[in-house]
Amino acid sequence: MPVTKVKGSKNIELIILGVVFLAAIFLYTYKLDKIPSGLYIDEALPGYNAYSLLQTAKDEYGKFFPIVLRFYGSYNPPLFTYLTIPFIWLLGLNIFAVRFASCLFGLFVAFPVYFLCRSFKVKNSKKLSIIAVLVLVISPWSFFYSRIGYEVSLGLMLFSLGVLFFFLGLKKNSYLVLAILFFSLSTYAAYTERFLVPIFLIASLSVFRKFFFKNNVRNYIYKLLTIAFILEIPHLTILFKPAFFPKSDLFFGALAYQANELDAVFPHWLSLSLSFAREFLSQYLSYFSPRNLFFLPDSDMQRSIPELSVFYFWMIVPYFVGLYALWKDRKSNWSKLVMILLLTAPIPAAMTKDPFSTHRALPLLFPMVLTIALGISKFGEIFSKKVFIPVFTLLIFMSLLLLWRSYFVFLPKEKAKYWGYGTKELAKVIESTPNEHFVIDQARIKPIYIQLAFFLKYSPDKFQEISQEMNPGILENYYNNPEFNSHYQFANLETRNVDWKEDIYKKQILVGDSLTFSETQAKEHSLSKSFEIKDPLDEIVFVGYKTNPDAKCESDPLNIHCRK
Repeated sequence: MPVTKVKGSKNIELIILGVVFLAAIFLYTYKLDKIPSGLYIDEALPGYNAYSLLQTAKDEYGKFFPIVLRFYGSYNPPLFTYLTIPFIWLLGLNIFAVRFASCLFGLFVAFPVYFLCRSFKVKNSKKLSIIAVLVLVISPWSFFYSRIGYEVSLGLMLFSLGVLFFFLGLKKNSYLVLAILFFSLSTYAAYTERFLVPIFLIASLSVFRKFFFKNNVRNYIYKLLTIAFILEIPHLTILFKPAFFPKSDLFFGALAYQANELDAVFPHWLSLSLSFAREFLSQYLSYFSPRNLFFLPDSDMQRSIPELSVFYFWMIVPYFVGLYALWKDRKSNWSKLVMILLLTAPIPAAMTKDPFSTHRALPLLFPMVLTIALGISKFGEIFSKKVFIPVFTLLIFMSLLLLWRSYFVFLPKEKAKYWGYGTKELAKVIESTPNEHFVIDQARIKPIYIQLAFFLKYSPDKFQEISQEMNPGILENYYNNPEFNSHYQFANLETRNVDWKEDIYKKQILVGDSLTFSETQAKEHSLSKSFEIKDPLDEIVFVGYKTNPDAKCESDPLNIHCRK
């Protein structure tokens, strides 16, 4: 092939990639601070804690750079919060800064996808690489989680880099050091990777055992194990504490309940084993269901895009073609790698009680993209360029239109109430009336303390003192899962359940949702509506009622609170 033709082909490839990446940057960052509407608690927690660490080198409880971060009764890996610190420093404490960190990590997944495909020994690997990047960036799964301030996009990026260098390490041993580094880092980024990495490595060692048990590689493995051990020392220090495996009681509790139903027929150990097998298999197989992958949104209303599944419906055909291609070339290393990823990625998610959790199963996105891209590239081999390019381009534009309509038109209105809409507006009301005391009812509302601290930019030093006061012994028992106390009092607000026997006799504003206060209660307790905050669908998310102790005492003068 002439040199000029090779250079021209390379230039075209770079131009296409450049256009795709620039378009992705626009799409992923457009109205990033406005859509999803509001700021969910799982975004505010890493955001405010990054702010606290930036200011004081301690988290919200006053713990110096914890191994895992305690978030309202559970624990989160720390790396995403730590890497959010520079964005808070540069951009300030705001929604955009928190989501922009996740957005960059989600976009960077394109690099391991591209270079992994380029390293595959397949026909037209250049074309496969470009197609894979396109499939990734337009995927609703990637798009959704890259635009929210969650740690999972960072976990996916680091895990993908680990897989890339692992595959390259099959040819050049020195790459395996980088693979171990990124795999270990991913375990500090997201809980799924904490369990997926050892599962993936064990499966890979089994499949590629001929390579790893060569004399020159076997000695290298000892070095890798030493590096992995050193990197995992922080985790090993909390291995047997509740912080390492949070919410395990929910999974095992569900198993115990199912096992009890079978105890009448089988011995307890057998009924427990059968319950585990039944629960695990049903969950595991759901991640390979075409309905879940291509037609149905996530059942969790807060983690889904209206009318879209995690992939577009038309991708089901190239998905099966890709699976066939993988099976046909199953003896090749690249095919083995993708199949290992497909089979192991859903395992950690299948260990939980949630059906088809797109949040926990995000690593499955990586091999799914590779499989779908492989199927599409096979169509490119079957059909001529005159047919393939126009049809593929049309499908891409159709997908983008569906994504734009569902995400930028439907989601801001339909999902606002699931994304903490109104907390920013509530913080503005509280900040604008510093002489009023606000009590935010927590009986029906998720813990809201951290969102208010976030929007009020409350002093981390003061907040740490309050957290320690509200949670006695928290520093000594930080990793032992002490009980979470949702009662916080800072600035001119309190977050707790409304006490109807006490609060109506104090001058303050009681805040709740549309069902917290009835007209009968308002009249009975002499409450007057102070404000209300509505979501884009014109539904009340917060309403504030001002108390009138004098009027209340006139109707109930014998009450102990009315005696002077």
